Amino acid sequence: MARLLFACLFLLLLLFQTSNCKDTNPCAPSSCGSQTISYPFSLDSDPSNCGHPNYTLNCEKNTSTVLYLDSRKYYVQAINNDNLTIRVVDAGVKKNDCSSLPDFSLTYARLGNSRSAYGMFSFKSTSSLDYVSNPYTWFQYKKTGLEWFPTYKPRALSQMISFINCANPVNSPLYLDTGACLNGGKYPNVSLSIHSYVNVGGMKASDLMEMCSLERMALLPLKDYKNMSFKEIHSLLEYGFELSWHSNRCGRCANGCYIEDSNRTHCIGEQY
Repeated sequence: MARLLFACLFLLLLLFQTSNCKDTNPCAPSSCGSQTISYPFSLDSDPSNCGHPNYTLNCEKNTSTVLYLDSRKYYVQAINNDNLTIRVVDAGVKKNDCSSLPDFSLTYARLGNSRSAYGMFSFKSTSSLDYVSNPYTWFQYKKTGLEWFPTYKPRALSQMISFINCANPVNSPLYLDTGACLNGGKYPNVSLSIHSYVNVGGMKASDLMEMCSLERMALLPLKDYKNMSFKEIHSLLEYGFELSWHSNRCGRCANGCYIEDSNRTHCIGEQY
């Protein structure tokens, strides 16, 4: 009887260890080109039990790792398992070609949690389902304030760039002329009188000048873009922007989670 009980306990322990393993790293890492793909990421060609379904990547021609956001294609430049970020670049942006534009508009709102990001400390519960439906964010929550009365603030990883076309020249510090990169060259069927500009960092609807149209929006690395030329800005478009996948660690957190300076995650309100 004792031998049978021991065997049952051993089996339960084995099942428990296996279950924990599946939650963390059920498969050996995959590779695509220069990228190493490990949990929670997996390739679409990996077995179905590898990785989290919200973090499936594609391997193109065995050389390029691809992330699809809303069925829109982005090339993966780097995955950082230490700070829980992934750096991607829009498939339309080409190296050393400042006339190449992002194929798609990508705004904070498309990444989810944008409305609640700046009101996290509100005593309102954020359902863990928010993190299931929005696996990537443009920010990471950080703990600030007093230890006995903490606040949780989003630390931005990326910032907005807006592409604007105008029928007339614009003289405004909010509008950076794209010069020969986009004026006329990118739009062969459009009159050369079209003037192309970008705005970095955000603008209000009232800042859109008369006879100007907002063409698309995209994300850039978080930097000081003051006094940069458009070519310099475009080189950072080519570098790509960072998104956080810390949401993957928030599944059991009723109110979301934050990241310590040591890059460990904790549930908001959790004592440790």
